[in-house]
Amino acid sequence: MLSVAICEDNVPVQSQLENYIHELFSSCPVEVFSSGEELLSCLEEKENNFSIYLMDISLPGISGIETAAAIRARDPYALILYITDYREYVYQVFETLPYRFILKPVDKNIFQKSLSDAMNYCTDRKKMFLFHIDRSQYQIPLQEIVYFESHLRRITLHTQKEAYTFYGRLQDLTAGLNPMLFVRTHASYIVNMEYIRVVRETEAELQTGERIPVSRKHRTSVRSEHLKYMKWRTTQ
Repeated sequence: MLSVAICEDNVPVQSQLENYIHELFSSCPVEVFSSGEELLSCLEEKENNFSIYLMDISLPGISGIETAAAIRARDPYALILYITDYREYVYQVFETLPYRFILKPVDKNIFQKSLSDAMNYCTDRKKMFLFHIDRSQYQIPLQEIVYFESHLRRITLHTQKEAYTFYGRLQDLTAGLNPMLFVRTHASYIVNMEYIRVVRETEAELQTGERIPVSRKHRTSVRSEHLKYMKWRTTQ
């Protein structure tokens, strides 16, 4: 089951967010923390991470940005939604890869739409991609796939830790991949947009440091789909 952590030092806002969550997802586990230190201390003792973090940026002690950076180091798949009074913080938190920003005072409809999107996003990226190598069946969560690379009739699936090669064609994979997460950059590459750091004229630089070619044929669609993805991820 998906779970939510609220890290916010303002008690009325804590209650407001918790009520909005339970109105939308009545059985969703929610824990509330008043500081980054309190949240990180809980994570040290907690067996499983939270699915979604609602993070105030201005906190007593370590800031929400510092707290989010520590969470991101522990859990690269954490979904962080910043709750903030200040638009200018948007550019300071890029390295923590936020999912979305919600401005105070928190609007109920905007918040619940953002939370619903986040829940659906968590569910989608935890779905499995199934493939076979010889007589063995493998399944990899979509969130762990960085990109697919094709050569002749073989496809190599790259994660941050391993690579798996199996028989197949990229065009046959497309129907089974969420177009909100994956984009075709080249005749030989499909990339998970969550790992794209920047799109340039002829390549996409990934969070892993790898550079994936962007062909002339796919250049316009890659820019368009990545922009759509970033707006969906980070816009209130």
